[in-house]
Amino acid sequence: MIPFLVAVLVLVVVGTLLWKVMAAQAAQAGHDGGPGGTAEDAPTGPTRAASPRRPQRPRRPVAPDDDPEFLRSLDEKIQREDPPST
Repeated sequence: MIPFLVAVLVLVVVGTLLWKVMAAQAAQAGHDGGPGGTAEDAPTGPTRAASPRRPQRPRRPVAPDDDPEFLRSLDEKIQREDPPST
């Protein structure tokens, strides 16, 4: 049983090291990461150089209490309904 566990552990370590080496070489060679992918999409881990531009994330909805336009319209509505008395 022990030799089997040692063999599995060795295979995992060697496989991980090979994956990291291959990913680093692919990143240096400009490999596109496989069919349909680009170099930016390739999951090469921390060995990959940082891209000069960041992919844009889709805009998420803003909560009403964080939305400046909503707060401005709410303030205008309150001022119309209750004008300040002097």
